[in-house]
Amino acid sequence: MSAKIRIKGMKELMSKIDTLEQMEGVRSAMRAAGVHVKGKISKYPPSSEANQPNQPRWYERGYGSRWLRADGSVGGLQTSETLGKRWTNRERNRGLTQVIGNNASYGPYVQDKDFQAAFHKRRGWKTTETVVKEEQNRVSRFVIDAINDILEE
Repeated sequence: MSAKIRIKGMKELMSKIDTLEQMEGVRSAMRAAGVHVKGKISKYPPSSEANQPNQPRWYERGYGSRWLRADGSVGGLQTSETLGKRWTNRERNRGLTQVIGNNASYGPYVQDKDFQAAFHKRRGWKTTETVVKEEQNRVSRFVIDAINDILEE
């Protein structure tokens, strides 16, 4: 899954910044933006009928597939990789690039625009691309505010 938010004017900013100390404000803004996007992408949609145990088969979040046996007991396969908890945030380029990723094996089928299963889309799972589009202005604002602070000094 890959989606990007590019901040225009970064080269111009770099030419105006005198010290690494001034860059820390931009790095902090980038970190905050990364944490913000990670928080949005890791949110689960509300539980649906697929998560309700009042049927022959259901999916229990944090566990996996469950089913009712003929004798009334519950069977299941513990297959959940807890997608929401697997989102990570790493820095590159001395903190000026934030990489948000997930290594759950089924992640692309839940949150990638090219591979998302239709039933995940119907149940409200946002793709990484959707979240990036929705949050692009806010992320840009984090960075623009930090740049304006530097330029005003």
